[in-house]
Amino acid sequence: MITGHLGIAAAAHSTRRDSAFVWLVVAAMAPDVVDGVFVVARSCNPNGLYSHTVPAAALIAAIVGAMAFLTTGQRATGLLCAVLVLAHLPPDFITGHKLFWPGGEIVGLRLYDRPVLDFLLESVIVAVGWWMMRRREWTPRWATGTAALVSLLALQTAADIVGALRGGMKPSVCAEASARADVPAATAVRVTRD
Repeated sequence: MITGHLGIAAAAHSTRRDSAFVWLVVAAMAPDVVDGVFVVARSCNPNGLYSHTVPAAALIAAIVGAMAFLTTGQRATGLLCAVLVLAHLPPDFITGHKLFWPGGEIVGLRLYDRPVLDFLLESVIVAVGWWMMRRREWTPRWATGTAALVSLLALQTAADIVGALRGGMKPSVCAEASARADVPAATAVRVTRD
């Protein structure tokens, strides 16, 4: 799930006036941010092992929840952040195909393979979260304007189109790492044969 996580963060913020929306957004996306760090560092995170398994998400939830509480001084923000990190996993089961327990099976309904259905599901979640947050007077104007909703729907459209064209929604360094590992082995074989 891509923008749907942001819709979930918006819905969570609409329930508590004493929550910091920006921190909720960070928490809702935290496992994907960890994925991104692995990609930028050019390190393999096989099937979300270090970001999307239950133990990894629990650790990320504790860290993000504590950081949010210490930064804002709001218990509600800290607790909601921890819950949102853990709540990242069930929607990803619907859209993706990942490892949710170390050593377990790779599971998921793979809605990413059906970009139109993925777009419809995520758009509904985004629109509902945006609408819930828009109804509250304490929510930030920049997040409740029509431009915010249109931007998120455009982002989801682009993500689904790019994902469909590339054969996958998110980049992975694991395939590159295994290809690099194969090259030296093939070179070594050639050297011994010559």
